[in-house]
Amino acid sequence: MKKGNIKSKNPVVLVLYGVSILLGIYTIFTMYSSYTYISSLVAQGLVITDELQSVITYFGTASIPYLFYSIATWAIGYIINKLNYISYEIKKTEHEDLEEEIIIEDTIDVVNDEIEVADEVKK
Repeated sequence: MKKGNIKSKNPVVLVLYGVSILLGIYTIFTMYSSYTYISSLVAQGLVITDELQSVITYFGTASIPYLFYSIATWAIGYIINKLNYISYEIKKTEHEDLEEEIIIEDTIDVVNDEIEVADEVKK
């Protein structure tokens, strides 16, 4: 297997993905906690239709920031991963171009040497 075929992730990207997963799990936990709290208030006599704005605000303030952090952390990791891939491809292309130039220069040198040898043989 060639070295170029091995895809390894940057450790920073892996950490960002891990943090994103943890924040996603915490988001789910806060949503569940908010739901159980609102359910307990309903059991005590809260009418949701009368306090709908407060219920929505409570859910939003408890879980939306962590959802945003989770998505933002994942997006940062994704962008870093793509930038690493792009830079790897640019380096790979430059290396291949350099190899082609070396092969062409070597071929030109060989052809020139053969022409010189042929000219000497003709003399």
